[in-house]
Amino acid sequence: MDVISGYVRLAKAGVNYKALCPFHNEKTPSFMVSPSRQNWHCFGCGEGGDIFTFIQKIEGIEFFDALKMLAEKAGITLEHGDPKSRSEKDKIYEICEKSAQFFSLTLRNPNLQIHSNTANNNPIVDYLHKRGLNEKTIDEWRLGYAPDSWDSLLSFLKTNGYKEREIEKAGLVVQAPRYHDRFRNRLMFPIFDGAGKVVAFSGRVMSDIIPSKTEKPDSGKYINSPETILFSKSRILYGLNNAKTDIRKADKAVLVEGQMDVLLPWQDGVKNIIATSGTSLTEEQLIIIKRLTNNLVLAFDTDDAGFRATKRGIDLAQASGFNISIVPISGGKDPADFVKENPGKFAEVINQPEPIMSYYFNRIFTRFNPEKIESKKVIAVTLLSEIKRLPSAIERSSWIRELGLRLGISERDLEDEMSRLESQIDTDNTRPNAENFQRDSASNQRESAARKSRREILSERLLALLLKEPKFMGEALGVAAFLPPSDFEIISALSANSENFSNIRTALHQDLRPRLDFLYLAADYEIEKFGSNFDIGGEMSSLIMEIKKEHYREALSKIGQEIKKQESVLPVGGGNGGENLETLTKKFQDIAKILLDLSKDKNGKKI
Repeated sequence: MDVISGYVRLAKAGVNYKALCPFHNEKTPSFMVSPSRQNWHCFGCGEGGDIFTFIQKIEGIEFFDALKMLAEKAGITLEHGDPKSRSEKDKIYEICEKSAQFFSLTLRNPNLQIHSNTANNNPIVDYLHKRGLNEKTIDEWRLGYAPDSWDSLLSFLKTNGYKEREIEKAGLVVQAPRYHDRFRNRLMFPIFDGAGKVVAFSGRVMSDIIPSKTEKPDSGKYINSPETILFSKSRILYGLNNAKTDIRKADKAVLVEGQMDVLLPWQDGVKNIIATSGTSLTEEQLIIIKRLTNNLVLAFDTDDAGFRATKRGIDLAQASGFNISIVPISGGKDPADFVKENPGKFAEVINQPEPIMSYYFNRIFTRFNPEKIESKKVIAVTLLSEIKRLPSAIERSSWIRELGLRLGISERDLEDEMSRLESQIDTDNTRPNAENFQRDSASNQRESAARKSRREILSERLLALLLKEPKFMGEALGVAAFLPPSDFEIISALSANSENFSNIRTALHQDLRPRLDFLYLAADYEIEKFGSNFDIGGEMSSLIMEIKKEHYREALSKIGQEIKKQESVLPVGGGNGGENLETLTKKFQDIAKILLDLSKDKNGKKI
């Protein structure tokens, strides 16, 4: 449970815990964790397993990598057999870690003094101090410097036994045509995965501090590592490894645009802060954030360019159910500048954010005069386009009312206009993407449920509740023969050991034990979902009746198909085939009567 709670917010649910599923988009918790049985299951998307399968799925790694990660968390050292058998991922992790060490050492290199006229004789460290960073933050975030050289890192890594091709796969060298360092004369920010391992780098050019011999004047201010086996820009969030606990504690994530915008607020005491890695906010990043919180505070420069860059991420976050608010920072300043000029104030600002719709209203009403007819049209269309994205009908109604009051337009007219907008083809690419995000998750749930027949679903619920209320065993055994084969074995074990879960588990074949663990968790989920007034006895009686009906419906369907088959091959004049058809027809009528009787109450009335 301690490991899973590092990824999702768990809430007590009886003897178990529940959470929003980290593997699909949902608004009501259906993800259950059982500490006593060391298993988990999502009743929305159907995923489940033990702690190893959880780590494999959430980190996207193989079993052995999951084993290593859990061993590290537990302080256990795993012994390796043949060092040559290490995976490619292991090598890339090592190369990234060695490179981070190299950049950190180079930052403190005395040779940098020759470029400096500053008091501490180190222009890069002096730059960091001027930006507001102290030594503790520099060390904790492992900042470094890539020398103004074509091959200093390459030579260092080669002397440590790594091949050029391996270093290229780590994204640290480029072949054009000879191998050379990707990062040159740059301040280096290591990028960490969720476990705190270095997987990539972001480098800010230092040509304004140290004249460069290797970097062109028009080279980008920032460059990032390319996509690698370890690094995906669309998944990684800078600072998440340090912020996870504080995001859960505050139930809020503060999202900014760059590394320095994370470091200065973090140093100033705002620890629940993260940044994207050279991309706008993505669906994958939103799924990761949602494991920790539903509340997202965006802190960014509010000029037009900054707003457009963030807009798509806002739309995606809205579509996936986040509560979004904004801390607008005016005057062209970013959070790092704000913190430097206003120490200790950033925490106050983010605790009083502006709801996203309030921000949209204030922004558009500041730019357009609502007294003018043409401006009213622009304001109405702009804000209705945002209001229609809100998932809650209550919120939509509230904001339409607000818009009507401020524009002097009736709510009915605004609702008609919004309907017209919704009927148009939305050419904004963010909208279809956001809808796909939700639709894909819902589709996964439907496909998961579709894999089971109705009888299997009914059987599953019956056994789950029977684990909680074994006193109904007598009634349940009446339909045992109608259950799927594996469930028949489970109910047999239950009938013999109904008071002791351990004995039930021991009595089962080991292949069926995970199924039993799932059923126990399913029962807890049912009870948690329906609350203390849940009538287990009444529900079980209903399930038993439905299992009987489903059994006879299936039998009726099979006999009906056989009758059609017999009729299609029946020779003219009847014969032996006719006798077989007559028998089938009699069976069909008998089963139909049983089904009819099951559909009546004790007074003979149809239910």
